[in-house]
Amino acid sequence: MATNISDARYGTPEIRSGISRGTVLLGSRMAPPRQSALSVKVERPKSLTELAIDQIRAAIVRGELGFGEALSESVLAATLGISKTPVREALLHLKMEGLVEVHPQRGTFVFQLGEAEVANICRFRSMIECEALADGMEHRPEALIQALEKCLDDMAAAFSKQQHDEFPRLDTEFHNAIIESCANGYIQSAYTLVAAQLTALRYRLPAENSQVTHCQDNHRVVVDAIRANDAARAQAILREHIQSTEQAYLIACRNMVAPARGDRAAV
Repeated sequence: MATNISDARYGTPEIRSGISRGTVLLGSRMAPPRQSALSVKVERPKSLTELAIDQIRAAIVRGELGFGEALSESVLAATLGISKTPVREALLHLKMEGLVEVHPQRGTFVFQLGEAEVANICRFRSMIECEALADGMEHRPEALIQALEKCLDDMAAAFSKQQHDEFPRLDTEFHNAIIESCANGYIQSAYTLVAAQLTALRYRLPAENSQVTHCQDNHRVVVDAIRANDAARAQAILREHIQSTEQAYLIACRNMVAPARGDRAAV
């Protein structure tokens, strides 16, 4: 039953007013309401659609689902142990990320890039990352350097332990740190147009190759230029570094195309 704060049981008008405002009277002083002892928020469980997005995305990025491979809602649903509805919603979301292509009357497929698309992605990435780098150096230089140095340390540690499977993730973190340092939200949003495809391309590069050492060296030189507050040099090195990956990505695309458009689904 609702409590009527005008009831005489709650004392004087001042006390009643204090109760209505969430305070109580202690002598002649007003005391604030007691703060909750809880400091950890309860996280909302992921929906089936979100879980399906995570699983299918990971399978595409890691190369378990090949470029151009057909995706069957029925097979994916059976593999994940869920109904087709969240799978269908997940595929539509991944289409927006650029990882899935939907062709009417033909079906749904893992994305596939030709030489022109790879070249366009690399050019677009170069423009976005170089602009983000300059912006980050202007607005958040210390945070940028700290984040990039951590990436360098992590990659060096992985290299010394021959943990080659860690390189794609660490390379992604390095370049994401540049984007995240940017104070311009439009630049960050633009990068999401190609971010997922770039990650998938990185995971398809050979684990042990000279590109890894070359990548580390380029990263170090970029960070050195940032420390020296030389934005023009940092951008030039980053631009050259991105351009050097184009040929490696083209080879990866040629070697990793699905042999047939079947309905295999390893997720």
